[in-house]
Amino acid sequence: MERDPLKILEKAVNSVILLRLKDGTEYRGKMKEIDSYMNMIIEDATEFMDGTAVAKYSEIFIRGNNLLFIKPDASEIL
Repeated sequence: MERDPLKILEKAVNSVILLRLKDGTEYRGKMKEIDSYMNMIIEDATEFMDGTAVAKYSEIFIRGNNLLFIKPDASEIL
């Protein structure tokens, strides 16, 4: 079992992820790229506030220092 968070996330490239920012906003979409600072590009992203979809984006950039958590393989969530 892999214990390095970056390696786990690198394996999740091209899969659907769920992430929550420190302000409580959540995004669900396909992770296109990630770097060593956990900055990432998400495709076909849906933004959720309080569990309700509020916006859709074809591509967004998320800075790693804004992340609260990331859930790889979130295809069956929400």
